[in-house]
Amino acid sequence: MKKRILLTALAGFAAAGIGFAQEQLALQDYLSQVEQNSAEIKSVNLAIDSAVNKTRELDMAYSPYFSAAASYAVESGAGFGSALPAKEMDVTAWNLGLSKKWQTGSTLTLGYSDTSMMFDLLYPTAIIGPEKLSSFTGYEVKPSVKIEQSLMKEFLGGQSQSAVNKAKSLNRAGIYGLIFKKQQLLLRARLAYWSLSLSREVVAFRKTSLDRAQELLKWSENRVSLDLADRSDLLQAQAAYKMRQLNYQLALEDEVKACRVFNELRGSAAETVEQALERISDAPKKYEGLDSIRCNGERADLLAAKEVLKGAQYAQKEAFKRSGPELSVFGTASLKGLDLSYSGALQQISDADKPAYAVGLVFFAPIDFKVVSRVRKAYKSDYESAREALGKTELSVKNDWDELFRTWKNVKSRVSLAKEIKDIQSERVAVERDKSKRGRTTTFLLLNSENDLDDATLNEYRLIFEELNINAQSELYCTTPVE
Repeated sequence: MKKRILLTALAGFAAAGIGFAQEQLALQDYLSQVEQNSAEIKSVNLAIDSAVNKTRELDMAYSPYFSAAASYAVESGAGFGSALPAKEMDVTAWNLGLSKKWQTGSTLTLGYSDTSMMFDLLYPTAIIGPEKLSSFTGYEVKPSVKIEQSLMKEFLGGQSQSAVNKAKSLNRAGIYGLIFKKQQLLLRARLAYWSLSLSREVVAFRKTSLDRAQELLKWSENRVSLDLADRSDLLQAQAAYKMRQLNYQLALEDEVKACRVFNELRGSAAETVEQALERISDAPKKYEGLDSIRCNGERADLLAAKEVLKGAQYAQKEAFKRSGPELSVFGTASLKGLDLSYSGALQQISDADKPAYAVGLVFFAPIDFKVVSRVRKAYKSDYESAREALGKTELSVKNDWDELFRTWKNVKSRVSLAKEIKDIQSERVAVERDKSKRGRTTTFLLLNSENDLDDATLNEYRLIFEELNINAQSELYCTTPVE
């Protein structure tokens, strides 16, 4: 009774294990696990996110800025430059500013300054009006507006805009490099998935082949024991059985290796994979009727090379502007309140009775023309180098795609042919086994048909894996541009 209960429990555990093993893990679900758990991919994703956010920082060159400054100074004794005969002077000053720059080269600055000055004079002096003072506090308040316009370096997207565009292009080139690295990691994960699926199919096939070899061995042993066959037939059957044992063992070892790689990519050190996978033998059905592999974008390394060229172009323009002359015009308008009371100073500003205006031109130019020429030539060389590198990358990508597409067409055709060959070999084995039961064939011919079936089956699996590999590589050509 106890034995029956134990057997029932073991059968229940086995059924539960089979049910768990049959839980299928689809390819896309596995790739999601890899992306979530792979430390390397998480590192790349963080680097991409960081680079994207750093790109936004570059636009801050044209963001409004607020500035504030405060100072306190004490001066004792009269100086030769003093307007008043002061024993001591305390000055407290506040300066506030709001500035905005545009891509046109225009800069607008709103300023406000507030200064209070405490004087202790050597002797009473008339400051404002006839009354003489020896100690007093004066207030000076001054709002202002200043407009500057660059006419050469910054006009209509000059030096600063070129510097921003250069940094953005080089930053995007780095992002494409990270994207390409991530794509390579996911490509490796795809191949790990199909490698494990392939190894499982090979294990199942090797087990079936081993079982057939065992049947042949038993049949040969019986025939030899009844003196119906030569001992050499038995030796052939024994050698075939041992060979299939070896092949089955190697297939199991390959499956363990594939499981380790499979689990490592999703952040696990386990040597087994409990979930069922998509069968590699069913994969060709996905591509039936397709005339081409996917190419919905460009390869990331090509996009990176294009951004490097843009960056070199902007860098050349920036260097040309930076090393060239500059002519700018500015205009300033301000109001000023100066009084012995703070309210009096503000009243003067509100009355606008003391305005001040200024306009001017500023010009400067480098005169070391030899150095300027060399610098510009260096940046031009960088641009030519980037253009040549882009041409090489474009040619390489085109050739790689053409070769990938040609190989895919050939492999797709070979997969179909390999399946037909395997079906023929399977039928041949069935015929030979039937003839063997009726004594109409030899052990050599039977084993030869079994070996040919093994080769045909494995060849079909190899070609299917190659087709899947090509389809995975085609994903590299579907990169969309980064905004």
